[in-house]
Amino acid sequence: MTDLLIHDAIVVTVNQEHQILKNGSIRVADGAITSIAPTESSDRNTTAEHVIDASGKVVIPGLIDAHRHTDFTLVQGLFSELGGGELLKEAFALYHTAEPTLGDSFFEAAWRLACLRQLTHGVTTVNAMDFTPELGAEAIGEVGLRGVIGPELADFLNPASADDQLAAARRFIETYHGTHEGRVTASIAPGGEVGCSRRLWEGVAQLRADYPDLRLHTHLYDSAGADTMAAGIGADGPLDLLDRYDLLDERTLLTHLLHADRDDARRIADAGAHVLHCPTVYSYFQAGERTWFPLPALQEFGANVVIGLDDPFWFDSWDLIQEAKHARLLSNFEYGAQQWSSYDLLRMLTIDAARALGLEDHVGSLEPGKRADLLVIDVDTPRLQPFSNLPSVLANSVTAGDIETVVVDGAVLMEEQSVKSMDVEAVREAATRERERLQARTGWDTSLAGSTPPDKSILRRVSAQPLLRAMRQYGRGVVNEYVPTHSN
Repeated sequence: MTDLLIHDAIVVTVNQEHQILKNGSIRVADGAITSIAPTESSDRNTTAEHVIDASGKVVIPGLIDAHRHTDFTLVQGLFSELGGGELLKEAFALYHTAEPTLGDSFFEAAWRLACLRQLTHGVTTVNAMDFTPELGAEAIGEVGLRGVIGPELADFLNPASADDQLAAARRFIETYHGTHEGRVTASIAPGGEVGCSRRLWEGVAQLRADYPDLRLHTHLYDSAGADTMAAGIGADGPLDLLDRYDLLDERTLLTHLLHADRDDARRIADAGAHVLHCPTVYSYFQAGERTWFPLPALQEFGANVVIGLDDPFWFDSWDLIQEAKHARLLSNFEYGAQQWSSYDLLRMLTIDAARALGLEDHVGSLEPGKRADLLVIDVDTPRLQPFSNLPSVLANSVTAGDIETVVVDGAVLMEEQSVKSMDVEAVREAATRERERLQARTGWDTSLAGSTPPDKSILRRVSAQPLLRAMRQYGRGVVNEYVPTHSN
């Protein structure tokens, strides 16, 4: 019995042969793809439980956001006009203010809104690192999406001790890994060389030994002081830090890598680790004297580079297709034309990202036996027709607004841009209510014209304890680059 049949589609399989069917049908049963073949006339009169006529439309694998923080979905627009350093300080301070005063309802509304935005933007799988992972696992699971989620471990940036955070991470793994029909899995997610103590890294290594199938998801080389930070806990550099604890291999996901060099790129590629690139946030705020990451070296040595959207409060973006477009434009500007082909970008958002997350046997391409995670995109519009070179159209011209239908695990979550798996109005109402509570409690003044921070800075109201620990570890001069001094 066929549960879902999509017929008369242009099917971009993203399989090893790079096959594109001009007029194809996809059959799905029990959440898995059972066949992909040229459309026959009988397909249009099938008795399948759910039939989608995809004439004039393209079907591609569901998109995979390879790096995301979600806790602060509701602060969109508050920080957009701040400088990068000021934004980061305000963001950490706001979290420590919001968490005890606003409670779970604030973060539940944030996660539900994030799921709605991911769904409507064609993101079927997200790799998230957050301080509220339990809420995320429940939200993603209930909506029907797929997620890899890790509690963000950073004892220099979080009041909880390293031991308490490690214990909570273990509980999360035991409780949520493999839940919601296997669509929600766990990761181990230390914040990086900046935010983690020696004790925390030791605990991370133990978690990795105890749960060898999980991905390790961390930030690396995202600041000019990365080597100094690693030296503070006895390592020659961030990669040496990972090597010390046997954490650098094909199960390792390294985010940003902005200040890595050619030798670092070689080591990463040789280890089989994956690079999660978030280009827009660094072009929006710039990132110090060196503004880009070592793409040519990573490509030369064959490292797997994929795309993530990072924090919603940085750039307020949810369109992963546009993020890939930005990645190419910015890389071409920095290094010269043709850094990536259009098909490269499509792979980065699908099968290459699935490989990074260890999901390539299940999702990332449209092939019999894989789970049915896919998008139906309307390309039969004056804005897009006529065209040739379909990968170029997908990478350069299509936006999330062209996505009509989203299927995850064989379930139709959105059809013809009507969301089926969520109460959209309830999500919006909760988000609006919690956003108003945030503004009232923190003193932010917002209007259609912009946002203004409180008269008395949030930075002066938040406990300085975790930040002071970092200062004692590394010395005030280095830490000032990342965190407030609380001198007032």
